[in-house]
Amino acid sequence: MNAPLRLGIVGYDHPHVLRFAPMLAAHPHVELAWIADDGPNRAWAEAMARQLGVEFVPEPAGRIDAAYLANRPRGHLDAVRRLAGQGVHLLCDKPIALTAEDGRAIVEIARTAGVHLMVPFNPRGQPGPRAVRERIERGDLGEIRLVHAVKVGKVPLTIPGIDASWLVDPSEAGFGGFGDIGMHAVDALRWLTGREATRAYARIHRGVRPELAVDSIGSATIEFEGGAIATLTAGWANPDGFPSFLDARFEVVGSKAAARVEHPYQDIRLADATRSERIAASRLDAVWNLDAFVRSVRLDETPPITGEDGLRALELMLACYRSSELGVEIAV
Repeated sequence: MNAPLRLGIVGYDHPHVLRFAPMLAAHPHVELAWIADDGPNRAWAEAMARQLGVEFVPEPAGRIDAAYLANRPRGHLDAVRRLAGQGVHLLCDKPIALTAEDGRAIVEIARTAGVHLMVPFNPRGQPGPRAVRERIERGDLGEIRLVHAVKVGKVPLTIPGIDASWLVDPSEAGFGGFGDIGMHAVDALRWLTGREATRAYARIHRGVRPELAVDSIGSATIEFEGGAIATLTAGWANPDGFPSFLDARFEVVGSKAAARVEHPYQDIRLADATRSERIAASRLDAVWNLDAFVRSVRLDETPPITGEDGLRALELMLACYRSSELGVEIAV
């Protein structure tokens, strides 16, 4: 495909849209056709469309080659049914669905329609984790024995430019803080180990922010094929006064060597008389994900993060929540 990729943004609910929309509008191989939303964030979506000089529509309309699904995960299956049948390639934000059944249906619909389906998981595009993955593939670390991941942030209720309160509504989000932020990490654990999970034990609770209707923090121990063990702590643990919105770390221990990523984001630090804050200056992971999706469509290549990857991450996360609910180890 030599012509620009005509792409529409479906929904304006996921906070990633605040970063993805301007990047898609500026992408040299993309023609951003419209932003479509008719929900609580409609005014914000219209404002973004005006800012970018693109059309705003209440519902998806007209011919497009691809779509970025930034709507709530409960609506992903309907959107995929509607668009995949029209030959539209799909960048579907996480989680791919709220249930494994819907996730499997989404993957099958895209496969049957012959369209590319990608889920944008941040760690795969971050320079630090990518450098570790390259060393794992070269065998520098030997056999992977342990992966420790920490991925914690603030409660997403004060993000400028969007109402993300649905993330604390269990009927809409499906998960709380552990699932919201941890979904990226469980995919990273699969990616770094190069194996599928076999067992999971987790404790997930509302202890950090008990006033919320969903969980705020959790920890899990996950066993992978070949015996590698992973530990994950994730959720909304950072107080509003914490110096950064998101804190992420990865440590990989192999039979030959170990590697640690302490700052996966490219960031800068701002300060005034009362506080300092570290903010993302250049989110290279977002650029990488969008470039990878556009490339997969233009060159008709399999995306580096497939719908199946999104489904496996969902299934692993669901196993963690089931383990926490029952208080026992769960086979994945």
